[in-house]
Amino acid sequence: MQKGFPGADYRGRIHPNRRDAQPKPNAGQRRMRVEKSMLIIGGSGFVGSHLVPAALAAHYRVTVLNRGNCPQRSKNVIQLIADRNDDAQMVTAARNSTSFDVVIDTSSYNWRHSRLAWSTFSEKTSHWIHLSSAAVYQEESRCPSEDQKIGGASVWGDYGIEKSEAEEFLVGQSTNCPVTILRPPYLYGSGNDNDRETFIWSRCLQGRPVVVPGSGKTEIQFLHIDDLAACFLSVANVRPTTVDIFNVAGDERISLTDWVRLAAEVGGFADPGVIAGDEAVGFMPRQYFPFRDYPCCVEVRFIKEKLGWRARLDLRSGLEATLASYTTDYLIACSKVSAAEETIAARIAQRPRKET
Repeated sequence: MQKGFPGADYRGRIHPNRRDAQPKPNAGQRRMRVEKSMLIIGGSGFVGSHLVPAALAAHYRVTVLNRGNCPQRSKNVIQLIADRNDDAQMVTAARNSTSFDVVIDTSSYNWRHSRLAWSTFSEKTSHWIHLSSAAVYQEESRCPSEDQKIGGASVWGDYGIEKSEAEEFLVGQSTNCPVTILRPPYLYGSGNDNDRETFIWSRCLQGRPVVVPGSGKTEIQFLHIDDLAACFLSVANVRPTTVDIFNVAGDERISLTDWVRLAAEVGGFADPGVIAGDEAVGFMPRQYFPFRDYPCCVEVRFIKEKLGWRARLDLRSGLEATLASYTTDYLIACSKVSAAEETIAARIAQRPRKET
């Protein structure tokens, strides 16, 4: 048993919702199910690796479109290969495909992505679902509802602007094919390709502090990746007249310091958080911490009222499931300590000790 992980040995344990742990339906289930068809644009990354098995379990006939760099493990998934930035490849992929009950675009980061995907596949479906982001909201929207202005806050740079432009393009097309847009805040879960929760566990295992920016009181909000997959399937069953836009997130809002403390506690560690203070002058938070010192929360009342959807996993349960999917060796090695972290930690170590 590895030190710091009380009660269980996490080495080699697989999160039950990962695609390589999905139960196979028996013959009777296969005969009874009525399949709908789904095209997932993306399908091989963090989001797709959870959405694909969830869609298969919900009896969808699944096709994925991506560059084919990560072959699908399931023989039940149809693979279309195309670079979504290449007009000719996208046209060829569309020509070689059937029609779909729903298209889910998980990897559009700008209006050019959305325009090309729409021009090649919108006539092959009656419902388009687009994965957007809470980063589309402007500065004055600190915990925005869906009717708040979009355009992106300056803290998100081009990402928020371009995600907003992708949304605006799709809304403008929605009279031709109904569109649903999902706006999550921070995603987390097994296989996260952003070094967030793994950042904390890696430093805990190495006995290093976690330098928290600002006062540590900035609030953020999360959605577990399996809850996002479930949300996709929920909205796929409700075709809007023209366009529906939903914020999607867990109910909890948590400060940066409390998130660090909770992630450490889930692993059986003491709180490693240290407020950066003046020692971080000259560095941006993302140089030494997983998040910006900027609120990222959304109001989720609308999707609850309209669809009855809510996140299944609370933050603690989601972190526990995520941790269980990693080996100790992986966590130690997966997150590199930055030069900014080293410098700030050294400065903090020189702080005069308070007399007790």
